[in-house]
Amino acid sequence: MEDNCVFCSIVTGQIQAWKVLETETTLAILDAHPVGLYHTLIIPKAHYSDIFTVSPEVLADTMETVRKVSLLYHEKLGLENLHIFNNSGRLASQSVFHLHFHILPRHPDDGLSFPRFTRPDLTGRFEEMIKALQ
Repeated sequence: MEDNCVFCSIVTGQIQAWKVLETETTLAILDAHPVGLYHTLIIPKAHYSDIFTVSPEVLADTMETVRKVSLLYHEKLGLENLHIFNNSGRLASQSVFHLHFHILPRHPDDGLSFPRFTRPDLTGRFEEMIKALQ
């Protein structure tokens, strides 16, 4: 656990949260600053700052909880459309530096506009991009 981490404080019970699902290693809670109905955060109980620091085992547990919550929402609420995303790093809009994934259900006429960026000019750089990875 990290001092001054809001998610660690939720895990230890120092801060109240609306729990959707809890496992031995993960916690799914309703987002305190929701963008839409059932906007949910899935966090590992252990502190990892982002996708770059998490262990493969904890990441697998966390993603399994993402799957379980998605299936729960499908079964109980009939949801068939959702965004699942993670922000890692300041430039990616990460604001709480404890690894977390968002489930953002989509509803007809919810008024949400999820950002979609496209850069067709980058396709000409694919060869160079792949080479940089080898």
